[in-house]
Amino acid sequence: MKALVLAIAIIASASTSFAQTTKGTSNGKVSASANVTNLTVQNLGGLRFKLSFENPTKQKAQIFLVDNDRSSVYYNEYASGDAQYAKAFNLNNLADGEYTFIVQTSTEKVTQNFVIRTEINRGATLAQNR
Repeated sequence: MKALVLAIAIIASASTSFAQTTKGTSNGKVSASANVTNLTVQNLGGLRFKLSFENPTKQKAQIFLVDNDRSSVYYNEYASGDAQYAKAFNLNNLADGEYTFIVQTSTEKVTQNFVIRTEINRGATLAQNR
């Protein structure tokens, strides 16, 4: 019996470069220095993932899905004008390996890594005596 098991190795927090931190003001508004925040990849089961993030400054953002060495781009989209982004991805057609979601704006690049791995579970059952 083969069972496809998705093993996700998501780094505890998204790694960022050129990132600016989100700072709230005393009146509850987000300051202009806030960019892409709360990037999450949620496992929906059956090799389906939900990518979501907040974009309080509504900057134009480019979303990529790439393999580990970034030699292949499996998804590329521009998202702009929305303070929140959420999209479900069916990754059934991807081979086992390491992949990265990248959200890039003009001032920052935020990444979230994950792994797809197939495991085979073998077992035996006894036939009923007749």
